[in-house]
Amino acid sequence: MGTPEWAIPSLQAVLDSGCEVSSVISQPDRPFGRKRELIPSPLKQFAQEQQLIVYTPEKSGSPEFLELIRSMVPELILVCAYGQILTQSFLEIPRIGCFNLHFSFLPKLRGASPVQKAIASGFENSGVSIQKMVLRLDAGHLVAVSGKEKIFPDDTTSSLGNRLAEIGGQLIRETLPKLLVGNFTLTEQNEDEATYCR
Repeated sequence: MGTPEWAIPSLQAVLDSGCEVSSVISQPDRPFGRKRELIPSPLKQFAQEQQLIVYTPEKSGSPEFLELIRSMVPELILVCAYGQILTQSFLEIPRIGCFNLHFSFLPKLRGASPVQKAIASGFENSGVSIQKMVLRLDAGHLVAVSGKEKIFPDDTTSSLGNRLAEIGGQLIRETLPKLLVGNFTLTEQNEDEATYCR
């Protein structure tokens, strides 16, 4: 599940692993430009190029969509920059769980804009976390954390985000096999260190 270009390396990592991808879920096509033509998300475009099934629900928590996901009987669901809050009913569907790739060292910078906030706050480095999702935003137990990625003085949201996306893809390659066989440890986040971004 994802929407922007930053989600593509994670999907590529899953494909490279040889795992069966039953479907890809992305945001609905949005109007763009003067003609307001409907344009698919970058992840949807990439997934279609790989001949994968793509769903773009307006509401991922609708009863109809939840029933569709249940019918697939997924082992696990990976989420990277999807753009919708998932309901508890959704999170409970996959046998192993829903796992989110987040572009910060959680619990720092929970929320929708960790890349922008890291740069604006003058952080010296950033990284990627994989958490087992819970209903509270970015508050799930951690299953993997990347090494530190230096933030350069001339970094932009795009340049840093692109690097973190590639790091995230590599972290998926390393972590996914462990998730599938249950060989992983859940590490609770330190709530006293939690910070947030919009």
